[in-house]
Amino acid sequence: MGIRGNEEHRLWLFDLAHGNLKSDQVVRGFIKFYALQGFTVGNVQDDIVFRTIYEAAPAMETLKAALAEAAGDGRCVA
Repeated sequence: MGIRGNEEHRLWLFDLAHGNLKSDQVVRGFIKFYALQGFTVGNVQDDIVFRTIYEAAPAMETLKAALAEAAGDGRCVA
């Protein structure tokens, strides 16, 4: 499974789903576990739905907000 599915990835998904990450941590995790591996935002949702017992909607709102914030001014503010 590579970098996705390892302990660090599972912890990132847990923290994303539970609101434990700052915006910059959300963006860095998305880049590391998804974007650099050729995956998309939709794959994050799939991983939450099919690989965890967590609610996907709040996590996806957090992810999309963090990405929008980072894209808005070229930097990510915690």
